[in-house]
Amino acid sequence: MAADRPHPEALRLRQAIDALVYAVAFVAVLVALAAVVSVPLGWGLVGVKFALFFVGFFVFGISAFQLRPTPPWKDDDPVDEREETRFQAAVQRLPPLGRYGLAPDDRLSSPAKLFVASVLVLLTSFVMETGFGIAV
Repeated sequence: MAADRPHPEALRLRQAIDALVYAVAFVAVLVALAAVVSVPLGWGLVGVKFALFFVGFFVFGISAFQLRPTPPWKDDDPVDEREETRFQAAVQRLPPLGRYGLAPDDRLSSPAKLFVASVLVLLTSFVMETGFGIAV
C-alpha cells in the first residue's frame, strides 16, 4: 500500500460518499431537464415523475449490463483507465468532494456510480408518487 493512499475503511467510505454525491447530482440534473421539458408541455410534475421512472430503468439496465465481468475466454487485457468526464469533473467540485475527493483510479467505476444513481432516480420517482401523491 502506498503512503498516500488512505486505509481501506477510509477509502471505502470516501468511495461511498463520491458515489452518493454523483447520484444526487445526477438526479438533480435529470429532474431539472425533465422539468424543462414537461412543464411547458403541460404535464407538470407528473411528466417529471414519468421521466424519472423511464430514465431510471433505462440507466439501471445499461449500468447493470456494463457491470458484468469480462468472460474468461476473452484474451483482452482489462485496461482500467478511469478517465474523468466533464460531469464527473463538475461533481468533484461539489462541497464534500472538494475536500475529500479521490483520484480517478481510486473512485468506483462509472457503471457502478450510474447503478447507484439509477437506484436513486427510481427511489425519487417512487417517493414523488407515494409520498407526495404525484400521480396521473
